[in-house]
Amino acid sequence: MKHILAAIDLGRDTEKIIAYALWLAKNPAGTPAELDLLYVLDYGFTPPTYLSPYMEKEKEMDEVEIKKWEGLISSFGIQASHRIAAGRLLETFSSTLKELRSDVMVLGYTSHLVRPSTSERLIRSLETPMLVVRGAKTEGVTPGTLNIKKIVCAVDFSDNSKKALEFAKALADRSSSALVAVYVVSSLKMEKGFRKWKDMDEDDKNSYRNELISRAENEMRSLSNECGGVEYIVRAGITYTTINDIAVENNADLIVVGARGLSYVKSIMLGSVTEAIVKSSPCPVMIVR
Repeated sequence: MKHILAAIDLGRDTEKIIAYALWLAKNPAGTPAELDLLYVLDYGFTPPTYLSPYMEKEKEMDEVEIKKWEGLISSFGIQASHRIAAGRLLETFSSTLKELRSDVMVLGYTSHLVRPSTSERLIRSLETPMLVVRGAKTEGVTPGTLNIKKIVCAVDFSDNSKKALEFAKALADRSSSALVAVYVVSSLKMEKGFRKWKDMDEDDKNSYRNELISRAENEMRSLSNECGGVEYIVRAGITYTTINDIAVENNADLIVVGARGLSYVKSIMLGSVTEAIVKSSPCPVMIVR
């Protein structure tokens, strides 16, 4: 990673976001990444002229606050800069990521019941890998104190999830963290099969379930060997809840998961295991695209 973009809004999660962005930027074995702070004044429409003086005043106050954070980042030996932009949220983030050629974006997370939140819109729409800062594990985290001891990586044997595992392994090696790869045999998919085969008795159902788990364990063993003997877990259950449960059981500090890179509209229609993991994760989630 050469460049990291941290999305901040100067709210209560700003310190956490900067702490995780700082952790990502550090590189004990080489040159650290550059870190940019981006604060977007989100206007859904062009503000009338008479609001310009107020907007300028707001921007000046925000500039002072952001420069304090920039100075703190620089004190850790990380090259830092910032920008304040006004405009439509998605377009501004998309153009900034392309301009800076950012490798990863770090952002906070909120969720609304009726409509997608700002963070959800960004996660669904942008193709850049993202570190989503959320969960109980982030409480009390401050810049310079973060220590990632254990990483859980969800895999499903797709190319994207293998890429996610490679990314997780690189992170684990760099931060001397333990890594656990997790595969979940979907109980929902099994139930769909059982409903189709109405005459299947319990013994056959159990045999089928055990067969799926055994196949998955064989594949995981092979994948683990390819990655230098990574620890792995295979379990049956609802995919996203099982992954988050395993993260809790293992006291994980980070979950890494691949994403298919669906468009905003498609992701609403099709749903996403990645989105479901993020919504209920006990710790930050790195989405690898």
